[in-house]
Amino acid sequence: MFGKNTETKIAEKQAKQETKDKAAMERFGLNFDNYTSEDIKQRNIASSKEIATSLAGSKLYSFGSLLSGNSNETFALELARAQVEQNFILMRQNEEILRLLKQIAEK
Repeated sequence: MFGKNTETKIAEKQAKQETKDKAAMERFGLNFDNYTSEDIKQRNIASSKEIATSLAGSKLYSFGSLLSGNSNETFALELARAQVEQNFILMRQNEEILRLLKQIAEK
């Protein structure tokens, strides 16, 4: 009796964690099992726009720091955010490369 309850609880906990993991992967555009190559390209375009916005924002913060001398921390955070978006693009590009290699291997 106790074994089934424990096993059931563990299975439920794992299922909840898998759901959370999938949601996180989807939020960052890394849920590759559910994406076509076109989806990956569209997500890369969206990330590129995010990077451009972050870099444009960092330029404004840089200008603001000249005026106030107080936004260095925010500037560094925006640059780090742009790097994270770039890493997401690289991950998606790696997925595209893997898919192409699988196609080649199947021939």
